[in-house]
Amino acid sequence: MQLETRPTAASSYARSLVSRGCPQPLATLAGEILAKTDNAREYSPDEKAVIEQAYAQLSR
Repeated sequence: MQLETRPTAASSYARSLVSRGCPQPLATLAGEILAKTDNAREYSPDEKAVIEQAYAQLSR
C-alpha cells in the first residue's frame, strides 16, 4: 500500500467509498467524477449513473 503525503480530492473520495464497501475500480472512477465538481447538475447522465452505482455498493 502506498501512502499519499498529499492526497487528491479524487483519491479521498475513492478511499471513502472503498472503506464503505464500494469496489476499488468503481470507487476510483466515481472519485474522479465527484472531484471534478460539487454541482450535481453538471454531471452527464453517464457520470450520474457511475456515482449512483458506486453509492449503491456501500454497506449499510
